[in-house]
Amino acid sequence: MRIPLKKKYEGMGFVEALISIMVVGASSVVLMQIASQTLQEMMQNEVIDTMTQYAVEGGVMVQDLATQEKISGIDVFPNTEGCYAMDVTNGVYTFRKDQTDQYVSYDLARDRETYKTETAITADDNFFRLVCINSYVGDNRFAVVKVVVGQSKVGDGTITKKNMVKDYSYFTVATL
Repeated sequence: MRIPLKKKYEGMGFVEALISIMVVGASSVVLMQIASQTLQEMMQNEVIDTMTQYAVEGGVMVQDLATQEKISGIDVFPNTEGCYAMDVTNGVYTFRKDQTDQYVSYDLARDRETYKTETAITADDNFFRLVCINSYVGDNRFAVVKVVVGQSKVGDGTITKKNMVKDYSYFTVATL
């Protein structure tokens, strides 16, 4: 009895294995892209959260200074519209003044390179905070305030890339 030999080798199993490896590889690439994008969004959300905390903290500082001026009668709050830096020394915060006892003000649109370094929140931080008094209303009993928090490493504050975030603006009304 003679056993028939196959003269033609069919490598279908090998081809199927290669196809399955390619499919798994392609799906892995897609999953890695999703994971990378999720990680970038998580980092961006963390930056936004930090900026929000700094902005709300700035709003509380402004109201505390307005209340302090109201109670003590000492000039600690700017009387003109503009953008001002705040200093924090040993937990006590003030609006920055120059040698002539005038409040140091900045132009929000033109002085970015100056104020992003001069108004840094802490020495090792990449964030700055600027307090802009937009207007006084109600016979000067209220001040409409915009607290601007931004990242020092972001160019003009208008673009976003990776975990960079646009300048964050927080509006509040301070009772004078």
